[in-house]
Amino acid sequence: MNRVNHGKESLPEKVYHHLLQQILNGVIKAGEKIIEEDVARDLGTSRAPVREALYLLKVDGIAERIPRIGTIVKDFSDKEIIEYNDAVIGLLQSAIEQSQPKWDDTNRHRLQVLGDEADEACRLEDVQLYQSRVEQLITHVFIVSDNKALMRFYKEANHILMVFAQVKWTRETMKNFNRELNVFTSSLVEGKFDDAKKAVKVTLDQGVI
Repeated sequence: MNRVNHGKESLPEKVYHHLLQQILNGVIKAGEKIIEEDVARDLGTSRAPVREALYLLKVDGIAERIPRIGTIVKDFSDKEIIEYNDAVIGLLQSAIEQSQPKWDDTNRHRLQVLGDEADEACRLEDVQLYQSRVEQLITHVFIVSDNKALMRFYKEANHILMVFAQVKWTRETMKNFNRELNVFTSSLVEGKFDDAKKAVKVTLDQGVI
């Protein structure tokens, strides 16, 4: 479930987003236990909203509850990661298809700027910054498609891939991914939509191989 921050979050949702950000930033790693009382103490709240936030993470497939152990950040199997990756590929290809008549000069320029920012992060060999730039670039494609359902499903699946990337990506992974991302970005900027849809799979597969 995509939990967008509209500025009127409940306390459990605030705790959820705090924990999610820590997971995405690698502060809490895959397989690591999330201790309710520690989170409650750090955030100055009771354990009840923390417990609900952990439930939301479980619903979203990011954490799992193990009897007699507690809630841990899920460590995904290779098969699961490939399935999520394939789902994102399909969603992004659909977004490209629906966005075709909407790529005006402003949207193309914005995409190019985002691509340049990803290139710079790659040049700096900053994997975490690079992943953030890629997220912004891909999100822009969904924004241009103007399909809220596609965006929502993408956000759900991409949470999982982001957690995986924080743990597994190396500088070499980033460089290989960026090489293919440049092909994808250039294809969209030039209006070569069929080429862009083909490049999506090649690009995203680089993130999970």
